[in-house]
Amino acid sequence: MTMTHAMSHPENASSMSPPFVSFADQSIYLAHTSLGQHAVIQVLWRYLRPVDLDALTRFRDNLAHGHLARLIRPALLPFGRHQWVSAPPPTAALAVAEAPLAPEAMRAWADAQVELPLDPVRGPAWTLTVQTFTDGSTVVSLVVSHCIADGLTTAIAVREAVRGERRPPVSPAWSVWSAHRAATTLRAELQCIVRDAPATLRALAQLARTAYASRARCNTPAASPVATIADDRTVVFPSAFIRVPTSVWDARARSLGASRLTLLTAVTAAFAEALGRVRDDDVTLLIPVNQREGLSHTGGNGVALTTLKVRVDEPRGRLHTLQRRLRATLLRTRREPNRLATLLPLVPFVPKRAFSAAGHLALGALADLPVTCSSLGDLPKDVLQIEGGAADRICFRGIDRPVARRAIEARQGVATLFAGAVPGFLNLSFVTYQPGVVTEPQHLRALVERLLADYELVGEFFDA
Repeated sequence: MTMTHAMSHPENASSMSPPFVSFADQSIYLAHTSLGQHAVIQVLWRYLRPVDLDALTRFRDNLAHGHLARLIRPALLPFGRHQWVSAPPPTAALAVAEAPLAPEAMRAWADAQVELPLDPVRGPAWTLTVQTFTDGSTVVSLVVSHCIADGLTTAIAVREAVRGERRPPVSPAWSVWSAHRAATTLRAELQCIVRDAPATLRALAQLARTAYASRARCNTPAASPVATIADDRTVVFPSAFIRVPTSVWDARARSLGASRLTLLTAVTAAFAEALGRVRDDDVTLLIPVNQREGLSHTGGNGVALTTLKVRVDEPRGRLHTLQRRLRATLLRTRREPNRLATLLPLVPFVPKRAFSAAGHLALGALADLPVTCSSLGDLPKDVLQIEGGAADRICFRGIDRPVARRAIEARQGVATLFAGAVPGFLNLSFVTYQPGVVTEPQHLRALVERLLADYELVGEFFDA
């Protein structure tokens, strides 16, 4: 089992300008540090055979000089912007766990990889591990801190590493910093604060308008408080990974008058209803919308979240209406900056305690019980070929590392459907913890089987 760092630095790195993280990336990092809930992206590859360890080592080393080859260095100034710095390259050889596990332990092993130590500041910010099983199969796991990459950034990093493409280092690592470098960084942070001042003032004005507009809603009855339990035992969110042939999925979508994405949205809404995440006969979907401009994007996270309300009866039958509303919502989100985006320049000025309080309020009072519907779209075959030959199965998931049961029940549970298409298959990852409905993996697996059957879809689980 091997934990992997990221990238090396050239000798002239000290002359490079410090790259500042985006406001969105800084807000995600601050949420991580203030709430103590570390979200990660996990990619799993399953081979029905042994793997080429030399090829996997080359893949690992390419990752260590690519999109994931960085850490976050917090700002030196109280209101400064954080920066990207290069992380040291891996020093240990890629190792396979000595003892094979029974195939029945595959899911538990995958969950255990999510719990391995990650630190987006000191490193490692990602891990690459390998496990053999007694049926002759092998599973490779890549777990990445959400602070440095979202699902699409991770997919881009994997594709580039498979192709042997490497990116220039972003900045010196901590170990090569000097007094001169610190002075240069301080000066750059000050310049950045001045440069950001107009955006900060616009954000303050937007905040004032938003606060004024919301005064009329202040007398609206608050959501009922959520009963909490004094249970500090950690909860691993149950997950179910399944793939459906794209030919089957697309044929079913066409029969319902829908696109592939619309059918995914309908399945997510039905998933929410099955979990009981319903308010006033509506389910609330949170849909990440890609904001990147081409593959040269250098940030860690490049999406805007949009909200779509779906009536509980809407995913049944023909999906024309849902498709029209979905298309309009996605188009509007791509064209118009949302209010949250305009407020992001205030992120460096928010005290950690206030960030924590706001985060706990948002997590603890989510009256609409949203479910996230995240799609990576069509992925190239390269993502299957991390050791030369194609993996037999692959899945992606976004998941929080284990949290206390009292915290997740105060949050009223969590639910996500993560999807990505590779040649021939649409891969679905269901992740949820819903008190009283789904608290164990077997509950979720049975629910997913029923859900797909309702849509006349059949699939194959990752560990089947």
